[in-house]
Amino acid sequence: MNGDKDSEFNDVNKAWDRGLVDRRESVAPYVPTPQSLVNTMLEMAEAGPGDIVYDLGCGDGRFLITAVRDYNVDKAVGYEITPHLAGVARDNVAKEELSSKIKIENSDFMEADFSEATLITIYLTTSGNARLRPKFKKELKDGARIISHDFPITDWVTATEEEFSKVDTHKVYYYTIPDAYTRKPKQKQDESSDRWGRIKKLFERL
Repeated sequence: MNGDKDSEFNDVNKAWDRGLVDRRESVAPYVPTPQSLVNTMLEMAEAGPGDIVYDLGCGDGRFLITAVRDYNVDKAVGYEITPHLAGVARDNVAKEELSSKIKIENSDFMEADFSEATLITIYLTTSGNARLRPKFKKELKDGARIISHDFPITDWVTATEEEFSKVDTHKVYYYTIPDAYTRKPKQKQDESSDRWGRIKKLFERL
């Protein structure tokens, strides 16, 4: 980030620490996702034409702008409850001349309707994700995807072979609807039985 964005980031988090951000509605302080990881997450989710992207807690709008500008999604909607950040996001969208495709809502995403979203991006907290879980289940259509930076949606099963994907120091959790809550979690193999299985295969080769 450049100096101006660093300043904005610091100002918002100072406001959080001082209680100037309404914590009753906000489910996480503002910590921006690195731009390189934004691209990686959108690639993992196969964002592209036909998608409507919702970013919950959109900060400076980088997910939305990248999705529309670089991945050609049809539409992007961001929810940001902090007025200052919502203003920053709108300014960034306007600078990119993408206002016709990107909408910034300065409101609580818990009161939003997610039914049109095909891809949701989040960087909240585990408890914040848990609050959203019943809403996701109720409103998202089959085939919708959710991709989360660092924090899982508890009791849901990711669409990847492993529980999460490691990208440098970050974790990425990727879910598809309805598999995330209908598919049984992969059972972890008991270490002792796994060892016995390897020994058995070894003797079979003799």
